[in-house]
Amino acid sequence: MRAWDQALQAVRSYFRDHDLYEALTPVRLPEVAIEPYIEPLRAGGHLLATSPELPMKQLLCAGAPDIFQIAPVHRASEHGRLHSEGFHLIEWYRRDADERAVRADVERLVDAVFVAFDRAPVSAWSCHGFLPLLEATTTVRLTGTEDAATLAAIVPSAWRVDVPEGMPSHAHDLYAWSALLTAWSDAALDPWLAEQAGGVHIVDYPAPLAALAQIGPGRARTGSYAHRFESYVGGIELANGYHELRDAPEQRRRFEAVAALREGHGLEPLPMPERFLQALPKLPACAGAALGFERLLMVATGAQCLSDIALHVD
Repeated sequence: MRAWDQALQAVRSYFRDHDLYEALTPVRLPEVAIEPYIEPLRAGGHLLATSPELPMKQLLCAGAPDIFQIAPVHRASEHGRLHSEGFHLIEWYRRDADERAVRADVERLVDAVFVAFDRAPVSAWSCHGFLPLLEATTTVRLTGTEDAATLAAIVPSAWRVDVPEGMPSHAHDLYAWSALLTAWSDAALDPWLAEQAGGVHIVDYPAPLAALAQIGPGRARTGSYAHRFESYVGGIELANGYHELRDAPEQRRRFEAVAALREGHGLEPLPMPERFLQALPKLPACAGAALGFERLLMVATGAQCLSDIALHVD
């Protein structure tokens, strides 16, 4: 309890010192973001929030200032050392900002919690483009523009990125790139991350993995990439952030691709987030990030798994 209280105080102090307002949004929702391989839990005809993203963005659409939340979320069938069906996300949004601003927040927030436990801040943070890091750790060179068939012809066959029969055609590229990310993580990325002494940001994701992020020039100002990042400390993924997409037709197209992916896997359909899509044109220019609270507490205290510090039991 003392550890949780210290960490909660450090998180809230950080955001309040940086002029963000704390929000509280519902846990039980009529719609959630349709995301690859994230399965919501049902609750009385509604869904338990897999993240507070959609309602927080709707607050921004209604005129809210910069906001943060420490939100209880639920995702079905997530178990293991770093997973739980019920956990908490620290999620925040900055208006008139891009992903670099919230990436800097990740660094300062991690340090604030480390200091709360009398630990030295993270020694250094490095930033790596997705595709250059893929090549450096595997020798596989990609441009990020490959379709599913081309990707299957380039990457190792053991990675199993071939699209299975019955997968709807408009989910092919999403399936193949998602499979590549999983295979790369297991084969090379996770071992590489475990060897890094400081914090790591992976940036410039290929466009098929954009999710809810804008697409535009990458750090090198060449090519088009998703303005998305993921952040790691001690080999553990802590945060995921975006320069937020504000184009409702494009966001609908991406949700439809994930819905097709679910169909190909025989999963129950999820409702299209129509309320969110209707509000999206009013979203101000902004960036946001989500950081796993329990994972941050685990890294800060030196715990080996979430169950060592969790205040709940699945």
